[in-house]
Amino acid sequence: MLVGYLALGRIAPLFWRLAASAAHRKQGAQANRLTERFGKPTAPRPAGPLLWMHAESVGEVKGMAPLLRVLSAKAHILLTTNTQTGADQAEALDLSGLTHQFKPVDTLAASNSFLDHWQPDIALFAESDMPPGMLQMLGKRRIPKALIAARPSKTRSKAPRTAAALLEQFDLITASSGKVAEDIENLGAPVSVIEDLKAQQREPAAPLDWPEEQLRRPLWLAVSTHPEDHALLFAAQKAIMAQRPDALLAIAPRHPQQARTWAQCPLEHVFFSKGGVPDHSTHLFVMDAFGHLPRLHAMSHVSFIGGALGERGGHSPWEAAAAGSVILTGPDLSNNAPAYAQIPHQIVDDAASLSEAVLAAWQTPRPAPALPDTAQGATARAVFALLEQQR
Repeated sequence: MLVGYLALGRIAPLFWRLAASAAHRKQGAQANRLTERFGKPTAPRPAGPLLWMHAESVGEVKGMAPLLRVLSAKAHILLTTNTQTGADQAEALDLSGLTHQFKPVDTLAASNSFLDHWQPDIALFAESDMPPGMLQMLGKRRIPKALIAARPSKTRSKAPRTAAALLEQFDLITASSGKVAEDIENLGAPVSVIEDLKAQQREPAAPLDWPEEQLRRPLWLAVSTHPEDHALLFAAQKAIMAQRPDALLAIAPRHPQQARTWAQCPLEHVFFSKGGVPDHSTHLFVMDAFGHLPRLHAMSHVSFIGGALGERGGHSPWEAAAAGSVILTGPDLSNNAPAYAQIPHQIVDDAASLSEAVLAAWQTPRPAPALPDTAQGATARAVFALLEQQR
C-alpha cells in the first residue's frame, strides 16, 4: 500500500495538485496563498533555529497550543495546517515567533521545494498525520521527525504493516494515552512519552462584554459542534425554554464558517462575527470565531461536547473540564475514551435527556476544574532533547 502511494505521487502529481486546489477554494482560503500547497512559500524563513509542526486542522492546533507556547521560547515555529479553519485557529493563538503556512501536497516536487526554503531543524507531526512522501524526504535530509500526542487510529488495526512502516521512520513518538502507546509498541515502534496535551488547555478569561441583565441569564454551552448536533440542540433549547423562558444557548461550532450558512434555525439568534449581542428576544448566541471560548466558559458551567452523536468519535472534553464545567456529550467517545475515563460526564442521546441534564446542572455549583493525570512538560523536554542533538 505504501509503495503504491509513493509511486502514484511520483507518476501522477497532478492528482494531488488538483485536489489541493479544489480544497483551497472550498475552504474559502486566500487565492494568493494557494502556492503554499505546492511547496512555494509566501513568507521568508526567519534566522535561527526553526521548528516545523504540522497540525492538520483546528482540533490539532488547539491540542498543540500548550506545547507550541513552550517550544516557541527556543525556536521559531513554522505551523502548517491543511484547512482554513486550522489557519484561523493558528492566528487566534496570537503567538509571537510563529509563522503559518498551508501544508504542501505530498509530492516529491512540493516537499523538496518546501524543505529547500524552510530548512527546518526538526519536524513534528501532530496526533495522526504521517505523510509518506514528506517523511521520506525528511529522512534523506537527516532532519529529525517526531509524532506528537498520537491518538487512536483505525489505520493501525486495518493496515498494520503500512502503519508500522511509517512509525519506524520517527525519531520520537509520544502518545496521548497508555492504550495508544500499547497499540504503537505492538507494531514495533517505541513510545517515549505518554501525555495528553489537550488536558493542559487552561485559559482563564473574563466574560464577554454583554449587558449585565444578559450576563445573569441561565446559559449553557455547546462546543465543537457539527451539523448533525444542531437539531438536537435546538430541540433541547426549546424544551428548556418551556421551563426557563430566559434560557440562552451558546453554540461554538467546530468549523465556524459553516455556522454562517445555516439555512434554517428555529431560534432567535445572533452571530458574534457580526457584532451580535443577545437581548431579551435572543435564545441562541453563535460564537463563530476562534479564541473566545474561554470567555464563554467563564460565563457558564454547563457544556455539551459535540462530535459524539454520529461516527466522529467525539471531541476532547479537557478544555471545558479544566474550566470547571458539567460535561454532557453523546455516546460515541472512541477518539477520547482515555480523557472521559478521567472526567465525570453524562451521556445524552435525545432532546429530553439533554434538556433535563442542563436544567439539573443549573441547580448545582460549578465543579472544581478537572486536571489530568499526566507528567506535565514531558513532551516539551523530549522535543528539546531531540533539537539539541541536531545542533
